[in-house]
Formats: sequence, C-alpha cells, structure tokens
Amino acid sequence: MPRTFGGLYLYNAAGLVVPTANVGVTAGLYSILIDASGIPYWGQTVAGAATTVFLPDNSNLTRPYITYPADPGQGNAVPVANEFKDMFGTAAGGPGNPFSGIAAGSTATAGTIQGSQFGTPPVPWGMAAVDVFAIYSVQTAALTAATIGLQRVIWSENVAEGVSTVLAPTALSLTTTTSATTPHVQKVSLAQPLAFENVDYSQLIITLSINAAATSVVRVYGIGMHVVCMYT
Repeated sequence: MPRTFGGLYLYNAAGLVVPTANVGVTAGLYSILIDASGIPYWGQTVAGAATTVFLPDNSNLTRPYITYPADPGQGNAVPVANEFKDMFGTAAGGPGNPFSGIAAGSTATAGTIQGSQFGTPPVPWGMAAVDVFAIYSVQTAALTAATIGLQRVIWSENVAEGVSTVLAPTALSLTTTTSATTPHVQKVSLAQPLAFENVDYSQLIITLSINAAATSVVRVYGIGMHVVCMYT
C-alpha cells in the first residue's frame, strides 16, 4: 500500500542565498551575523531602504530516502514493486508511475500494489509542499512590503527551464516586533488538494522578498516549508 510521511525544511542564515547586490555592510545591505544566543541571521549592519530577496529550496531532500524492509536472515533488503521509478521518475526525467505494469481492467498485482478493475487509481504521488514560512524580526520602523512565494522548476536536457508558480507572492506581516530576538513566524498554507511533485530533476524554490523602510532594522533568521511525501 502507499506509504506517507511528512517533514520540515528549515533553512537558517547559513542555508539562505541572497543576491550579491544585496550583500554588504553599507546602508540597506545584509550580511550574516550572530545574535547573543549564537543564532545566525541575515541582518542589516546599517539601516536603509532596500528590497531584498532571500532564497532557499528543497535541495536537502529533493527526493526522500527509503529504508527497504527485510525479514531476519533475509540479508540486504531490496526494493519492492517499482519504488525507484516511483521516487525518481523515468529515464527521460518524467514522472514515475506507481501503478506501472498494471493493465486497465486488470485485478493482477505488481509487487505490493493491488491492481484496480477500474484502471489506474488517481492517487497523488511524490512530494508536496503543505505550507511555506519565514522567521524574521523588524525593529524601529515597519516594513513597506514583505511577501513569500513558491516556484517550481523542472530541468530537462537542452530545454528552456520549465518554471511555474505554486504559490503567488503572498503578503506577510510588516509590523515591528517586540525585540530583535522575538521574531515574526509567518506561515502561508498552500491550497488544497496538494500538488504532489513526481517529476525528476525538479526543484521547489521559496522566495522571501522584504522591502525595508529607511530606518527599518531587519533580521531574517530562517525560511522553510512543511512537506508530505507519498510512495509505494
């Protein structure tokens, strides 16, 4: 039967990418700093009006790792059904099919997957983002704008990058926080039903855009997303 598990990607400052033009120690630019508790963050050393983009993606676990079961004395465990193809797609980079080998109208089994007399069951497959979130603090003056969004990219041999929007840029809180170390934790849930990513060479990229006022002092502690994975 299908197996499902969830997970969390949380990228702190060391795992976030900031465009070169936004990095530095002059007004409005950011650099990696460490607070009094030893927590890293991207922060402005000098306040200043600026629009800055912070970028993490799902590169830590683009496809889940699998532990295959084995009975005592069986030796090394082996994949069942079509698990590798289910997880990593076809040789051409397309989506895997957890019900491949099961003909429409058949009640036969393939590995551990029970065929359907009504054809291929429409089950979700792969990895889906449940929500995206950002952890940041604002001092002195409120932000003039802040958004978070999620894009999907599919890479193919000698083909233009295939980009689509999973979550359009969505507004986050602009208000100042109680202190620099009591940040906003702003989460935006994705629409249901979830869109499961089942194509190989694919990537999900979160974009946090912060537009600071002239006297805003900003710290970005982390960005991430909750995900759920389904496979055979």
